Amino acid sequence: MISNASSQSELIHSNPSSQSMVYRVPGFDPDEIDYIAGQTFRRYTLSPTSNVRRTGNGTCIVWFRNDLRVLDNQALFKAWVSSDSVLPVYCVDPRLFGATYYFGLPKTGALRAQFLVECLADLRKNLQKYGLDLLIRHGKPEEVLPSLAESFGAHTIYAHNETCSEELRIEARLLKALQKLSLPSTPVMFARILQSVESKCMVRSCIKTPASLGPPPKVEDWGSIPSLDQFELQHQKASRPRLSICRGRKCIVEQSARVLLEEGGPRRLEHKWSQDPKLFESWREGKTGYPLIDANMKELSATGFMSNRGRQIVCSFLVRDMGIDWRMGAEWFETCLLDYDPCSNYGNWTYGAGVGNDPREDRYFSIPKQAQVYDPDGEYVAYWLPELRRLPKDKQHFPGFSYLKPVVPLKYGNPTKQGGQSTAAPSRKHSKFASGHGKPHRG
Repeated sequence: MISNASSQSELIHSNPSSQSMVYRVPGFDPDEIDYIAGQTFRRYTLSPTSNVRRTGNGTCIVWFRNDLRVLDNQALFKAWVSSDSVLPVYCVDPRLFGATYYFGLPKTGALRAQFLVECLADLRKNLQKYGLDLLIRHGKPEEVLPSLAESFGAHTIYAHNETCSEELRIEARLLKALQKLSLPSTPVMFARILQSVESKCMVRSCIKTPASLGPPPKVEDWGSIPSLDQFELQHQKASRPRLSICRGRKCIVEQSARVLLEEGGPRRLEHKWSQDPKLFESWREGKTGYPLIDANMKELSATGFMSNRGRQIVCSFLVRDMGIDWRMGAEWFETCLLDYDPCSNYGNWTYGAGVGNDPREDRYFSIPKQAQVYDPDGEYVAYWLPELRRLPKDKQHFPGFSYLKPVVPLKYGNPTKQGGQSTAAPSRKHSKFASGHGKPHRG
């Protein structure tokens, strides 16, 4: 049996020196943050005198997926209540380290792989505090979990819900594999009482963690946290994956009246997105000739992070100004982002490209305007583009011949003149790019 459990502080920066930038949470010092974290931990932990008691027996498996935490973990809590032995499992799925569907980019870049390794180490440490451990197995969940369920006689596998296509296909394969096993019948579980109560409430309260989650079943080898060598990422530069354009899906549609009647209407048409590898590489590596774009892309490659405003700006530039297939940008974000989530990533890219369920085909971010509003003193671009630091502040966003030549002209925006020369490429009156629909592979 498999059971699915339902499942910011603002960053500001100080004036950077030439070597470093300090990010702080506004209004809090480090000691106060630690104190608040400790108070939160105590609020989310059950006291020894709590009325909640374990009512089940046998072994339950908790399948950790994207929820690599102990606090407020509904799957872990339900497994503890409905058993007398909990086996936490994480499957290192090789498919997560393969290539993206359309353009063959790495699904998980080196920075995100390192972040995963650190998260697994932290999860194991936190589970050990509660008398458990983390069983790590390399392989596909639909193969690993049924084998573990059979070996340990587990009657239930708990996991949090996922909503995207790849994850749902894995769940379907897992359910099919479990149906072939002869497992112990499910005992009467406290989860049934929870379900009747939770069905009346749209938002659940936070789950409190028991003082001890043990004991775990006897395991000879809990497995080691994978290294980057095992991911075969040690020699790969995060910003330079090979681009397999031949894998891109192209569709040529005859523009005729028959399409309107027989093929779903104009919303079904797929426009000819550009998949120019050189243009895409200039965007990916932060060499477009526009400092605000280049600074954001270099931050992404160096840290695995980009602000929400930056994500919107670079998306708009790639799609509107460069005319590049939005799926190439979405897959590159999947490669790099530490906080990658398929729903938010692909949802935001379809929205930015004007092809989602709530399309805005005129959504455009003017690079000069965004630079003047969000980085008026040029501190951000000067930090990530050291070659601009020697320029006056009013020229750091508009360096003219002191910087790379823009790879494409801007679709909109009146370039400001500095020193008698244009600060941006000439704007074109009409863009050759017409936003249209590409089919996202994810969710």
